[in-house]
Amino acid sequence: MPFHLSFMRVDRDQQPTVVESFHRTVDWSLLPREGEGVDLGHNYPVPVESVGYDFDGDANVFMGRIVLDDLQAAQLRKLGWRMVALPFGSR
Repeated sequence: MPFHLSFMRVDRDQQPTVVESFHRTVDWSLLPREGEGVDLGHNYPVPVESVGYDFDGDANVFMGRIVLDDLQAAQLRKLGWRMVALPFGSR
């Protein structure tokens, strides 16, 4: 069952604040549930904040806002995570 994982990277140490959305489509037999942990890669577990469905019926798993340094973000991109920069001030 393919579904989408996503989270927002927020780095308030940079001016202006870096806000990016990371996405990855996975094909797992079960959806993770709210509160369960998902390993983003390199033993970086993150709890699931919400699970829902879009208008097309595709499942979406959102893991909230996460603070990553540039090296961690680069490692996730190497693992297949797609990154989209969001406009300044997105929440």
